[in-house]
Amino acid sequence: MFCRNCGTKFSNSDKYCRNCGRLLAVNLNNLNSRPTGKKNKSLSSIFIVLAFIFIAIGTILFINKGNFFNSYKGKRTIMVYMIGSDLESKYVSASIDIEEMIQAKPNLENVNILIYTGGAKEWHRDEISSDENAIFKVVDGGIQKIKTYERLDMGNATTLLDFINYGYTNYKAENYSLILWDHGGGPIYGYGYDEYNTNNVLTLLELKQVLEKSPFGNDKKLEFIGFDACLMATAEVSYLLSDYANYMVASQEVEPGAGWDYSFLSSINSNTTTYDLGKKIVDTYGDYYANKINGKGTSLSLLKLDRIDKLENMLNTLFREIDENLTIDFSVISRSRSYTKTFGKVTSNGYDLVDLYDLINRLPTKYGNYVDNLKDLIDEFVIYERTDLTGANGISIYFPYDNKNNIENIIFLYKRFGFANEYTNFIDNFSSKLTGTRLHDWALSDNKPIVTDSKKIEIELPQDVLENYSKASYIIFEKSSDNYYAPVVTGSDVTLDGNILSTTTLKKALVAKDGKGEETYITVLESERGQDYTKYIIPGTLQNWDDDLLSNFEMLPVYLQFVVDDENPLGRVAGAIEVLTDEENETSPKVAINIDDWKMIQLLNYKYKIFDDTGNYITDWTSSEEVSGFEAEIKNGFILEFKDLDKNKEYYALFRIADSQGNIYNTNIVKVNK
Repeated sequence: MFCRNCGTKFSNSDKYCRNCGRLLAVNLNNLNSRPTGKKNKSLSSIFIVLAFIFIAIGTILFINKGNFFNSYKGKRTIMVYMIGSDLESKYVSASIDIEEMIQAKPNLENVNILIYTGGAKEWHRDEISSDENAIFKVVDGGIQKIKTYERLDMGNATTLLDFINYGYTNYKAENYSLILWDHGGGPIYGYGYDEYNTNNVLTLLELKQVLEKSPFGNDKKLEFIGFDACLMATAEVSYLLSDYANYMVASQEVEPGAGWDYSFLSSINSNTTTYDLGKKIVDTYGDYYANKINGKGTSLSLLKLDRIDKLENMLNTLFREIDENLTIDFSVISRSRSYTKTFGKVTSNGYDLVDLYDLINRLPTKYGNYVDNLKDLIDEFVIYERTDLTGANGISIYFPYDNKNNIENIIFLYKRFGFANEYTNFIDNFSSKLTGTRLHDWALSDNKPIVTDSKKIEIELPQDVLENYSKASYIIFEKSSDNYYAPVVTGSDVTLDGNILSTTTLKKALVAKDGKGEETYITVLESERGQDYTKYIIPGTLQNWDDDLLSNFEMLPVYLQFVVDDENPLGRVAGAIEVLTDEENETSPKVAINIDDWKMIQLLNYKYKIFDDTGNYITDWTSSEEVSGFEAEIKNGFILEFKDLDKNKEYYALFRIADSQGNIYNTNIVKVNK
């Protein structure tokens, strides 16, 4: 062997180099072959002690492995994907919700709250710029920017995926949750409305792909996925996201503009269960809107996603039977569908989302056993919900009926979900009959209602109409001097008794009074009926301008919302919703405009020609170019009130009757006041 320092050869017995004097390397063979001595006994004792120490440490680690190996026990990371959209740029809704998160004063030892911002042309918080996307963290008394991006399309799946990965990698926790904040359009039209990229939403299939590529799934699921957005509490959304989250919190109906109440964050501690957290989200939402007139018609559900497979199986079983009988049962199934609680009808879009429980509850009794079993599974799936909507029970499903224009493309998309194949086959076959050759050709323009002495409008339905009747409504018109007719009211408060369809003429006229007490009769359209309320919309405009009356004039077409309920039997204004003309994005707006932010309101009456030049009644009405109505400065106040029809004016009424395919037939018209 040779010295590593100078290269001189040495023997095994040498300890030092004879040339340079350096200590030589120990010969391991000699060390192992040494006879046992006192020094080796000391080393053995040390090894024994170390072994006992390692065993003791290992035992402690094993006993306490839940704490040692999970240093994040009790910690949560909540990721809020906040697409600001017009909700922020026009209505400041995102900034208000961020302030709610701050004011909740969450225990930041227990929860990380991350907010990804973007997608709005204007933000109303100084920390947030519309020129970039950014991630903020809620800190004591505010928010702190922790990452900046160039302005990216928030309707792009990659943008959402990057945020999820960032939160998971940099903010370790025992539980992770994702809240998707913005507009929603249910399973068909998806989620999100980035103002810079209005044509691009996150479809349901894209959301599934995002979560598929994320760290969540299998044994590591999101604690909950929440939609602070409209119309997302559906069976289809639950099914496609169930592999990646344990629970879902979402609304069946269009949400009010303020969305969720984020005060729920104050209740989170290390011992909070997922159920308790989800229940708190639902309760704070329900409590927030309980006494607000613009909060009528709300719903929020907590769904346990691991129950969706059983629900899907029973849904298949039930609708396989219905599909087999569809040829003979089409009319009765269609009638059941027409009376089922539907959602999203406050807007012009037809989402065809119905309450699943209410739907099956209206089916023929011969399906009773299947229906009862499915009801039980819905009760297991919807573990908590709050609503004031009649017929809302926590979970919706797509069932084609009203929106028939694009039904073929919708069914094609629906099949890609892979959800409930037997149910999918059923709605495919149902929609074929719905949009196929007309099964009926009623000539109700010859059927004229009568007005009774008890102030009722009645019409006798022919037997063929009665057998295939789906639903009905009415219109009352005011006749003007030029033989045009202005709609006064539309409503669905009709009664079918035997073959007699009727409604009352009492309290059918809505009157607007300005600050001087002058009255104007205006058009009012029923939009929704709830457990203890009725919502109406009134076409009009809101106007604003600067103090010089000349610059920055703005006029916004709206529907004024008017609500009649137990607390407001005469009705009360509940804000306004914008009339949307851009059909490129089908997600539903959730904002009620505060009219106090505007200077002037106009409520508009339109007139139509409903008789031809020879005096025959027609159903293809021609609109007059003349518009009349009511105008008032908002600061001076105005009053809306239902009254009886004006005795000095001439009124006419007709019924609108839908058949089992949803085709509308107008009856002839009858003079109401004799």
